Amino acid sequence: MTEINTIFAVIDPSTDKQHALQRAIRIAKVCNARIHAYLCISPSLETHDIEALERVERTRYALWLDNIIDEVKEENIDISYELDWNQDWRTTLGPAAIRANSDFIVKSSHRRSASKRLLMTSSDQALLETAHCSVQLVSSEVASDLYKVLIAVDTTRTDEKYQKIFEAVVEFGKTVAGSHDKGELHVVHAYSSSEDFQHVTDIARRVGVDSDYVHVNGNELEDAIVEVAENINADIIVIGLSTRSTLANRIFGNRVDKLLNNIDRDILVVIPSD
Repeated sequence: MTEINTIFAVIDPSTDKQHALQRAIRIAKVCNARIHAYLCISPSLETHDIEALERVERTRYALWLDNIIDEVKEENIDISYELDWNQDWRTTLGPAAIRANSDFIVKSSHRRSASKRLLMTSSDQALLETAHCSVQLVSSEVASDLYKVLIAVDTTRTDEKYQKIFEAVVEFGKTVAGSHDKGELHVVHAYSSSEDFQHVTDIARRVGVDSDYVHVNGNELEDAIVEVAENINADIIVIGLSTRSTLANRIFGNRVDKLLNNIDRDILVVIPSD
């Protein structure tokens, strides 16, 4: 698994409950990593003096953010922060994570209705289109421990390009599950035709888990993940992006966005390095 030295935690200005930051703290303690907290505020009022509004808003949020950062420092976590200003904060996350030399991104996620998905690109999808490293989208129902892990892999593919992301997904899954005494690593394999079907024992052998933890499902991938995750009460789902391109990221981001709106679990998206 890629070494995690800097975790990029997206701060949510709409609440005092910083789920992403709390998850980042737990990861930082396991990986001995530092945190870079990022808050981007957008103008919420119409004004004839946008510069004055920015000064006022920056001052107001800086005081609030200082209190949050001080609480993290009390846990002996190395943390820095950046306060940004932009008309559309969703577009700033990927570039800001690159500026911070981040190895891992953590962001809170919220369910949205189908109508809202049609009207506006979600911040999760916007982030996945530009992210340069793996992203963990934190559920609104934050589990205190992520010990039951579900990874989604395609064991029918053996090409070299996919093998890299396959190994990364499995390693991430094993690392998360292995960080808890009661950790369980489950695998879901979705197939839509008999050609894609794989036997449980073959999947278990390739991933390196007990066959009892392998779930073969005859639905489309998103539906299979939701069904299995609910059946086993998974705490986190790990999936991989096998191709890095703007179009691939956009399509994949749309699939993750749909998944997020059908199940309230943490989702870890493993993104291959360049």
